[in-house]
Amino acid sequence: MSNLTILNTAIRQHENLFSLNDLHQVSGNSKNHQPSNFSRLETTQALVSAIQAEGTANPIKTLRGTQGGTYACKEIVIAYAAWISPQFHLVVLRAFLNQLENLQKNSEIQPLAPPPKKYTFDFTEDELQSLVWAWFAFVRGIHTFRYIYPMFQKLGSNMAGTIYGQGFEYSHTAQSAHKILERITKDFDCDPMTNWRVLKHLRGFDPSFKKPTF
Repeated sequence: MSNLTILNTAIRQHENLFSLNDLHQVSGNSKNHQPSNFSRLETTQALVSAIQAEGTANPIKTLRGTQGGTYACKEIVIAYAAWISPQFHLVVLRAFLNQLENLQKNSEIQPLAPPPKKYTFDFTEDELQSLVWAWFAFVRGIHTFRYIYPMFQKLGSNMAGTIYGQGFEYSHTAQSAHKILERITKDFDCDPMTNWRVLKHLRGFDPSFKKPTF
C-alpha cells in the first residue's frame, strides 16, 4: 500500500487502514471533530455496517499503545473528512486521487517482459524428414502404451505404472512438437514415394489422441 500524505503530513497506516487521529490533527485538531465523536454518529455506524456487509470485517478499529488511535478504511476516511468540512473533504479526496494516479503511472512504466528469444537454424531436407519421423515414432509409442496399459494393469504387473507414464504424461510434449513441425514443414507436400509420406501422419494428427496416428 502506498503512503498517504495530507497537507505535507504522512498519515499513519495499519493493515490497510488510515489513522483518523492524524487526519484530526492535520485538519486543525478541533475538539468537536475528534474521531470518537465521528465514530458515534448514526451515519457513521450505518456506513460501517454497509462496508461490513460487502465483506470487510473491520473497516474501523481502535488500537492502544504508542501507535494507538482510531484507524479506518479509505471510505470512512473520506466520510470523516467530509464531516469535518467541505474544504478538508476536498483536500483528502484529492490526496487519494493523486495516490491512485501515482499507482497507475508506476504500473504503466513497468518494463515489459522481454520477447522470447528466437533462433535461426539451417536444416537439410533429410534432417527435417528425420525430425518428423522421430515425432511420429514418439506419438506412435504413446498410442501403443495407452493400448497395452489396461492389460498390464489387469495383470497387476509392476510395469503398469511405467507404461501409464509413457502413455499419458507426455501428450503435451507431442502436441507442442506437432505445432512446431507443422510450421517448419508447411512448404512441403506429402509424397507417398519419398520420406515426406510421414506428413500424412503429421497433418492428420489428433491432439486428443483418440484417433491413432498409424
